[in-house]
Amino acid sequence: MSSEQDIEDIVQEVYIKAHHAEQEKEIIEQPKAFLFKIAKNLALDELNKKSRLVTSYIEDCIAAIPVEKTASMESEVEANESLTLYCEAIELLPEKCKQIYLMRKVYGLKHKEIAAELDISLSSVEKHLKLGGAFCQQYMSNKKSPVSAVADNVSELRKRNF
Repeated sequence: MSSEQDIEDIVQEVYIKAHHAEQEKEIIEQPKAFLFKIAKNLALDELNKKSRLVTSYIEDCIAAIPVEKTASMESEVEANESLTLYCEAIELLPEKCKQIYLMRKVYGLKHKEIAAELDISLSSVEKHLKLGGAFCQQYMSNKKSPVSAVADNVSELRKRNF
């Protein structure tokens, strides 16, 4: 959670959900575990919502980037295409993998922090990050547009002094 207000909101939601469970006469054998489960689920929901907002924000920013005419126009087009493809690839990841990938790449959390936050093993975090990274890389290389291919060919010709 990024702010004290977020934490307070989740605590209040936990209280409300626990109160509703009590009103419906649910039998809760382990109240402490029940409260922690509610808090964890609410925190994960909030994190998912924020990750979707970040992805949407990135997509909106891409559309708003002014295109300047420079000598390296093809490299700017290629950079915009790459960023768009990267966002598309992230959106296609399985939910758990996407969540872990965004926690690392967007929020900058360390592997141990992610494992603790999601209550999973460190090896699971590393596995999801590896799979997410490999998928994004593969997706981007498979979806490379003709403009990018032309830019690659131009760059290769320049390297060979043609």
